Amino acid sequence: MSSTFDLYQPGRSWLHRLDPRTKLLLVALGSVLSLLFGNLWIMAGLLICAHIALWSAKIRRERIAGIWKATLPTLLMIWVFWVALYGGSGQIIVSLGPVDITTYDLAQGGAAALRIGALAFVVMLWLFTTDQATLVRGLVSLGLPYEWGLTLAIALRYLPTMGGIFRMISDAQQARALELTKGSILRRARAHLPIIVPMLITALRTAENLSRALESRAFGTSHRRTYLRHLRLRPADWAWMAGTILATALLVWARFALGFGSHPLRLLP
Repeated sequence: MSSTFDLYQPGRSWLHRLDPRTKLLLVALGSVLSLLFGNLWIMAGLLICAHIALWSAKIRRERIAGIWKATLPTLLMIWVFWVALYGGSGQIIVSLGPVDITTYDLAQGGAAALRIGALAFVVMLWLFTTDQATLVRGLVSLGLPYEWGLTLAIALRYLPTMGGIFRMISDAQQARALELTKGSILRRARAHLPIIVPMLITALRTAENLSRALESRAFGTSHRRTYLRHLRLRPADWAWMAGTILATALLVWARFALGFGSHPLRLLP
């Protein structure tokens, strides 16, 4: 299968060179901050920081655009439903029947939507710059059983692959005059049967080939594993971990001691 559908993009940037455990810590602390704050500007800032990190790591624009394409409908839906279903305070901008749209509602819904986007791109900092083997070794070095780590790596590797196979089969069937966009929902669901059947066959063949590959490498016969390259934290890793922990601790203190970022629009209450 082509590496087009692999999440990892090879490179030699500063983010690629960081230890996978360091990147995992950055992801964990970034996720904590995105869940802790409810301010629109902080969420936008976190999202911008994630994009700057991806651009500095020279991640291709097509990959970043692909994440936006996958998440943008969900973000817009969260924003719309938040504004429509949650009644907040603030100046009323417009009234649409029983729904009063206020600045507070718009800011709160925007913060909730950007939170999901920030979480997605923060996680992609780790997945775009860490190959599957290094990812598994990083998790195993933190105490995760190797079998669990391998299961996670296989899932991360083959979910994009299956998505690519689905698109290829769909394009091939539509080139043979298969109509997927016309008719009722039930009719469109039935129209996907010519795609689902070859997808299932491909998935079963992939699982069989994968099991044979693992068996040929004597997977599971020994509980003690050896590695060609061992993970070692470099000075840059220690510096990033110390700086990130310190910044996160300061922001958490400001959040609970000063109320920093608790209001959707204002940084301080």
